[in-house]
Amino acid sequence: MSYLPFDAAAPTVVQTRQSAIDITRSNLQALRDILVASGCAHGWAMSKSGGTADQPAIVTYARGTERVRVSITWGSTGGADGNPTKVAYHYSVNGGTHYDPLTDADGNYVMTLTWDAEGELTSTTWGATP
Repeated sequence: MSYLPFDAAAPTVVQTRQSAIDITRSNLQALRDILVASGCAHGWAMSKSGGTADQPAIVTYARGTERVRVSITWGSTGGADGNPTKVAYHYSVNGGTHYDPLTDADGNYVMTLTWDAEGELTSTTWGATP
């Protein structure tokens, strides 16, 4: 059997139950593979704004009217200097007019990163405070 790429148009309501389950499984596997291989989903355009070229304040991924906005706070002292210390994730369905937090089941959408004195990442925690 050949590899089945992600199909954004599937499943459909006219498919049989088993066919819908099979295409959903294939789509989840294709999404997993895309994210593991590239770190982002194909078909999404990336742009940066604010901050500097090396340390943007916002990275936005866009596909049609959908947006995923990643807001980054960068460290400026100690081991965190030049490293991200807080990353907040938001989603928009209307071209960025309004963003909602991209939360998990517990309402967390902000990752806090901790760095040691040598600039090595020591931990990440999730919360709901940007």
